[in-house]
Amino acid sequence: EIHRGRALEKVGAHCRNHNAHSIGVCYEGGLDANGKPKDTRTLEQEGALLALLRELKRQFPKALIVGHRDLNPMKGCPCFDAVKEYAEIASF
Repeated sequence: EIHRGRALEKVGAHCRNHNAHSIGVCYEGGLDANGKPKDTRTLEQEGALLALLRELKRQFPKALIVGHRDLNPMKGCPCFDAVKEYAEIASF
């Protein structure tokens, strides 16, 4: 299930120095039992993320799809390579 936060027109608070020109998308999880970064997405989460990103890319065709870790080397999230994972969507 997707829970929407701020309206798309509002500046978020998801990635320092990038909030004013980006949309933050998060999923619940991303840590193993010891609190270490790990891709813990369920099939349902994978499907919901894919559908949401397709819709956002339709609305914002020039948008890049990247992970927090691609913008800040101190971050490990989303614990998978978002650029590679969503390359097909990003090419539209």
